[in-house]
Amino acid sequence: MKHLKIAIVNEICTAGAARCARDLENHLSERHTVKYYPRQEKETAASIFKDLDLFSPDVVHCHSYYGDLPYSFLSRLSHRFPTCFTPHDPRPIGTMHPTCWDCPEANTCISCPLVGFRKKLVPNYFLRFYKRWVHLRAKKTLRIVTPSRWFQKRLMNSELHRFTIDYIPNGIDLEHFQPIANARSNLDIAEKEKIILYVAHSAGWKSNYRKGLTDLADAFVNEILPKHPATLLMVAGEGLVPNHPNVMPIGFIPQEKLPLYYSAADMLAVPSLADNLPYTILEAMACQLPVVAAQVGGIPEQVENTVNGYLYPKSDCHALADAIISLLESPEKRMTMGRAGRNKASRRYSMVNFIRRYEAIYEQLATAIH
Repeated sequence: MKHLKIAIVNEICTAGAARCARDLENHLSERHTVKYYPRQEKETAASIFKDLDLFSPDVVHCHSYYGDLPYSFLSRLSHRFPTCFTPHDPRPIGTMHPTCWDCPEANTCISCPLVGFRKKLVPNYFLRFYKRWVHLRAKKTLRIVTPSRWFQKRLMNSELHRFTIDYIPNGIDLEHFQPIANARSNLDIAEKEKIILYVAHSAGWKSNYRKGLTDLADAFVNEILPKHPATLLMVAGEGLVPNHPNVMPIGFIPQEKLPLYYSAADMLAVPSLADNLPYTILEAMACQLPVVAAQVGGIPEQVENTVNGYLYPKSDCHALADAIISLLESPEKRMTMGRAGRNKASRRYSMVNFIRRYEAIYEQLATAIH
């Protein structure tokens, strides 16, 4: 592997896209020269281009840059440097609304019931044409990477099919995320208590509706607690938490402490209404924790039903409760599924494979005639 100069561009956020970009930066820096953008909060397309011209990278890797920069940044960039693009959500072909994540009609937004002159998505409808124009103007050598097979298929059904679209699942640090002995005693949690863990990112006091905490709260209060009154629901990362004595808000947990909470819990609940390839599931799998998750997006690629957890139809609170209760009542299932999850994380989602596969794409881009 030759030494490369790599630029990574992302939006200012702490969600999965930034996690992926920072993982690449940290691990690639061991063998390559890597520069991460934005360097400060008030970064502009002009300031980045100015610095990139000085840096002269072999390849530029964009993630969810479009949260802070004009979407046209991508097409302009592709004509100046070998460019890789990893979208982590459907904004390049839609919006962040849960309906857009699974909509198969990527080219017929005009028929969407969410689009109308009295609807909030009208500006996004017209923005969609602008994004198509950007995609058509981008250089054909642009390389796109998706974290899930599901999202790869979504993009292949759009005008983005003109580019090479690779699949590289997110990687997880298996040395950091692993089971921790005596996790409960470290967190002062009694061994007899049953813990359902929910982890999601939310900015400030707002609730991340797409992550489905409302569904989990309904299932927990109405169906789980009547049968298992000593069960606790630990909520990490959300801004708005259900007001119930058995719901324990624990705020934002930094990555260095997350393995402790995964190791202390009996299961992870992921009631998402829409998702791609959540890091929380990879973290739980690596920590040998079974997962109960909604069957949306790329989640079925991570969670094999009855193998390392349970899948249920999204927004089906009764099915969600049944799956959680089944695990609460069977320590053997929890142990077996947890081990299966760790094994799968080692096989398919190791950080080593993640870095190597991206390095291969970078080298192909850097050596191709641009």
